[in-house]
Formats: sequence, C-alpha cells, structure tokens
Amino acid sequence: MGGLFSVPTPSRPPSSRGRLWFSSLLAATCLTTMPTLAAAQATPVSGEADAADAGDASTITVTATRRITEEVDTAQKKVSSTSVIGADQLERLGVLSTLDIANLTPNLYQPRNTMSYSAAQYFIRGIGELDAQGEPSVGTFIDGVYVTRNLGAMQELLDVESIQVDRGPVIGVSHVVEGGAVRITSLVPDNDLRVQAEAGYGSLNEWKVGALVSGPLVKDKIYASFAISHHGRDGTDYNTTLNRKVNNIDITQARAKLRFTPNDRLDFTLSVNGTLDYSTNRGYGNLLNPNKFDLIAPIYPHNRFAQLGFTASTTYEFNDNLKLYSITAYRGFNDNADYENTGDRFARNSAPLYYNDQAYSQDLYLKGTSGPVDYTLGVYGLYEYWLTNRNVNASRTIHGTPDTIIYTPINAYIVQKNYNLSAYGEANVHLSDTLTLTAGLRLNWEKHKTAETLSYLIGGGDHTLTVTDVSQMPAVLAALYSQPQSTAWQVAASQDWTQLLPRAGLSWEFRPDVRAYASIGQGSKSAGYDFRAASGTAAGAGQASTPYNPERVTTYEIGLKTQPSSGVRLNGAVFYNQFQNIQISAYDPVTALTRRFNAGKAHSWGVEGEANLTLTPQWTLDATASYLYTRLDEYWGTPTRLLLSNGDILPTAAYVGAPLPNAPRFQGRAATQYRIPLGSAGSISLGGDVSYQAATYLTSAASAYNRMPPETFLNASIGWTSPDERWSVTLYARNLLDKRYLVWRGFSTSSGSPAYPIFDTASFTDPRTVFASLKWHL
Repeated sequence: MGGLFSVPTPSRPPSSRGRLWFSSLLAATCLTTMPTLAAAQATPVSGEADAADAGDASTITVTATRRITEEVDTAQKKVSSTSVIGADQLERLGVLSTLDIANLTPNLYQPRNTMSYSAAQYFIRGIGELDAQGEPSVGTFIDGVYVTRNLGAMQELLDVESIQVDRGPVIGVSHVVEGGAVRITSLVPDNDLRVQAEAGYGSLNEWKVGALVSGPLVKDKIYASFAISHHGRDGTDYNTTLNRKVNNIDITQARAKLRFTPNDRLDFTLSVNGTLDYSTNRGYGNLLNPNKFDLIAPIYPHNRFAQLGFTASTTYEFNDNLKLYSITAYRGFNDNADYENTGDRFARNSAPLYYNDQAYSQDLYLKGTSGPVDYTLGVYGLYEYWLTNRNVNASRTIHGTPDTIIYTPINAYIVQKNYNLSAYGEANVHLSDTLTLTAGLRLNWEKHKTAETLSYLIGGGDHTLTVTDVSQMPAVLAALYSQPQSTAWQVAASQDWTQLLPRAGLSWEFRPDVRAYASIGQGSKSAGYDFRAASGTAAGAGQASTPYNPERVTTYEIGLKTQPSSGVRLNGAVFYNQFQNIQISAYDPVTALTRRFNAGKAHSWGVEGEANLTLTPQWTLDATASYLYTRLDEYWGTPTRLLLSNGDILPTAAYVGAPLPNAPRFQGRAATQYRIPLGSAGSISLGGDVSYQAATYLTSAASAYNRMPPETFLNASIGWTSPDERWSVTLYARNLLDKRYLVWRGFSTSSGSPAYPIFDTASFTDPRTVFASLKWHL
C-alpha cells in the first residue's frame, strides 16, 4: 500500500519493471513453444483439412469455420435475438478490440471512452451499468467464464474466434444476466497448425505487435496455443498543469491453452490469461476552461491494473445423446490507480485507490437429447471477494460563497463478499418438424456481506480553501494522499435473496430457413450494498449498510430469422421490457448524498434488425438498425432540481417520465467491403463503414447538462493480400470526419438558489487517426 498514497509524479511508474518481466516471460514461452509446433507441421491433418497439405493457408481455418457455422446455426434457432460474429467478419469490419463492437449488432451501445482502457461497459436495449466497478447488467463471458466487474472485461482480438451477443435476459448456463450477454470465444487449439504475427503503426505514435501460435504437441491427443499482444499510443489530450499528455494506451494481454483429448469422449482444456494495463485512466477537461480539451488537474491519472485468470474446461460425452460440461475458473485483478474525476485544479472528488477482486466460479451442466426433447440441466456457484481502499477529496460549497470550498479528505475501506448459487434448466420440445416449444427456469440464491470503515485523512474533518488561492493546492494534495488519522464510523451488514426466473418461447419454421418466434423471459441484476459511501456522517453509515434489492427485467419479444443461403442472413425483432426495483444512483435530498437504491419501475420497447449479405464472391454488406424508447414510470425517491444563475432549471435526481440513461433512440451502421482480384499479384480490398447514434443521457436526472449529442462516424480501409494469402497489409482511417464528440459530462454547482457552476467535467471521443497493419500467417 505504500505506493498508493504518494503524490504522483511524471516519472515512469516503478512497477514498469514488472510489466517488462511479464512480457519477456510470455515472449520466451512463445519462442520455446514454436519449434515444437513447427515440428508438427509435417504431420497431415486427417478429417479436418485433408484436401491440402498442412502449409496451405486454406487448411488452417476449416475447424474454426465449422465451429462458427455451428454457433450461427444454433443462434438462428434460439427464441431470442442473438448475433454471432466470426473472426473473419471481425477482421473485415476493422474491429481491433471489444471497444469497437458498438453498433456491430442492433441496440448495442458502448461509451466511446471508458474510465480505463481495459474496462468494457455494454448497454443493450437501454440496460447496462456505467460504473466500471459495478456488476454488469450485460454480462461479459470469456470462454464461458463470467466477468464479475466491468473492469478488465475488454479484450484485444488476436486469438478471438467469435463474439456472440445475446439480447435479452439469459438464465441458462453460468451467471444470470438481465440485459444480455457478450460471449467471447477464443481459439481452440487442435490438429491445425496456426502461426500468426502482426505489427502496426499509426497516428499519435500508436503501435501494436502480436503473435499467435497454435497446434498439436501430440497429434490427436495434446494441443497448445499461445497468443500475446501489446498495444501502445500517445495521449490524445494535454494536461497543462503537469505539462504532460494524458488518455494514452499501454496494454499487454496474453492467453495460453493446453488441451488434452485422451479419447473420443473426453476433452480437457486448461487456460491461463493475463492483462497488464498501464494506460492512463480517463483524464477530464473542464468546459469552463478557455480550451475545453486542455486539462488542468494536478493529479496524473495513473493506472496500474494487473489481471490473471485460470480456467479448466472439461467435456465428457457419455453417448451420442448426452454430454457433461464443466467450467472451473478463477479470475482476479489488482488496480492501483489515481482517478481524476473533475478536471479541477483542486482535485475535488478525485480518488487515489486500490481495488482487489478475487472471483471463483464453477459451472456444471448436462446437455442431452431424449426423443423429441433436447435439454440443458445445470448448477452454478460463484464466490467473489471485492476490496476497495479509496481516498476521496469529498467537497461542497457554502451557499452565497461559491468561491469557498469545504473539503473533507476521507478514506473508505470496504470489503464485500458475494455468494451466488443457482440451479437451472431449459428444454426444447419439438412438437413437430416445424414447431418447437421452449421452457426454462432458474432458481437463484445470492448473499451479500459488506464491512466498511470510514476514516478522516486529516484531523478535524472539514477544511476550508478559496478557489482563487492557488497556493493552497499543495496542502489539498497532501491531505488527499495522507494516511487515515481517525475513524468516523464502522458498519457491517449481510442479507440474502432468492428468486425464481422463468422463460418460455415458441418458434415456427414455416419455410426452410425462415423461422418466427415469440418469447417471454425474466432476468435479474444482483442485489448488494453501495460501494461508494464516502460521507463521515450518520447518513453515510446508513448508506453503506442499507442494501438494495435485485433488479428484475421481464422481456417480451417476437422476431423473425432468415438464412436462405450461407451468404445471406436477415434477422429482426420487436421487444418490450418491464423493469421492477430498478437500481439507480441518485441524489437523496434527505441525506444530501448520492446513493444507490431501488428507485422504481420503468419500461422500454423497440425494434431492431440486422443484415449480413454476400452480394457476390467479392462484395459483402453488413448493416444494423434499431429504435429504442425508454421511460421511468415510477420514481420512489424525491425529485429535486436547481435554479441556475442563467435561469435554467437543472434536475439533480431522477423523475417520472425521464428516459433511461445510455439508451440512444436510434442506432445504425452500414459496412461494406469489395475485393478486387489481381491474379498473380494478389488482391486489393476496399472497405468502409458509417455509423450513427442518436443523442442519449448519462444519468436518469435527464437534462440538457448530461445530454450527449448525436454521433456520426465514418471509417475506411484499403488492404492488399498476397497471392498465397499469407501476407496482408491494411491501412485503416478512423473518424474521417475528425469529430470529437462529448461523451461524458459531470456538471457540479454551488449550493443554494440560484446555483453557480463550479466545474463542468468533460471528455471527448478520439480525433481522426490512421493506422497501418502488417499481418502474416503460416
């Protein structure tokens, strides 16, 4: 903890040596593994690629393509809206990481700039969780393992085989989620030898290198894979106080797998993955500054994030009609970081902190077929230990004197333990060759414990400063980075909840490859305790020890899925969501605190569609479109608002009739690629895409001050592929319109009426960039 509470300096983080050691170790592993795999290259692959020799580029994707085809076929039969995007399509669309998948499927919204680069925050049909340390409403699953926090959920895509996006509640297999799921499946090592390398360079000194090797160690028995990538980029913005760029990228990710198939019935895979993210956390400008893109905060938003995960996956085939699946996983991370939250020279509400998360999970289920019924039966367990050790410079103003700040540097030490046990089942009853009934049920039990100690960092609690007196800045920073001095309060609490979550649907294949469906299902988001209680008052202690109940969503959906040929897929759906016990973080005028609680009821409805078309062997077209309407129907808090000095009325809490946050009314995307054969000179590919996203609100206190404007992005690419398809060079141009849209705003005012703006925090999308990528595969 000694490194956490020290004033940041522009020097390189001391832990960078650990990063270099980690990268060197993984690279050495890659180099020592490659000769063994190369020796296996001469061994013919039977059954999967017997049409060509092992060096033929066409042979290395046969098995993966078959798996993706099966995944797409399964998705097309579901009684819910589901999209599957394979690795080839991801590359064609210019997707370099999961931060790029917004609008790739309908009604999938993703903030363009998250608080840290390795965080991934998804919203589907208006359902999501903006807080990077919160539990996702849209779950991320990596090789079947549920990621318990938004932090660390982002994946670079070198060894990703497919991404599946489920829209709507998911109650079967692994953890329950209410809004949908983003399922990332990485490469499965097999008898196919794959060796791949890439390097790229572009604007803002952006560079990326990566390597992948996969293949048999013992043919038909033991296989291994290893992938590693590093992505770096200079900052997009400049902090004039520290004379330093911010909002850069510096991340390394790696994954290794060892697979064992001793016979035709047993398949076992051990996977290890890791992330080191030293990208800066989001640095914020202030719209009250002369230049809105300049940052003036005295804190450099360091980020020292390290994640490690282990997964043991087993499949055992009892017979042709029954298989057992087991996924045992551990996933943990440490985050030693400085968060600069206000773009303010006195670091108001900024937070040096340490996070530690340890999650252990076990998913065990059977998949079988009996006569006209295919079914899934399973049990799932999760234990999570979540530690927050956070210093916060909590501040407020005095009515009538907006230039005077009362600041209270505090330390919040919070330990939360979360338990989940579930039993689930789902069956598809084939009533006829064309009519299928689906029924499912999940029994979900969860328990949450919390213990928090809140301490003052300097004696006396409250302190005063004047914003015009810059000489007070060193004292404010020293207080923020000091050690706890006295305890304000301690609390501990525990509670558990039990839910039954049903699902039912009916699908009708009224023509070959044309299927209509209707379904109803429920999903939920876990209960818990507020992880941001930061007031030394009795109300702060009550905030920390008062639980909020599970949020439940009931989804009604009808849809149509068509796939008349392998090159054409057209899907569409209409849905209605009903929210109960919706969880909102909102201002409570009774306690004068912003707290998380069950705030009421809401609904949303919408229409969505997607098209994937191979118009000719050389020309592809992908498109998505969606409409979404959301409303808060009941609000169980107290609506509040402020009169601003300019005469505007500013809501400071949610209110009946407010739209749900992060839910654009319209979204759409169209992408196309055309390939020009050049005979013995290879081929040229031309690509482009345009996406549109309507305005949306950041919070349920919807107002002009947290409304994000519409966004339109235009991207293009041109690439060359060698005749043997082993070499490719691609030039990507992103945000050709060079628009820097506002994507985050934190507006704060003085107390009293009228209220005066104190700071107006802002962050923006990245500027126009170009990036050239060179790829080679064996």
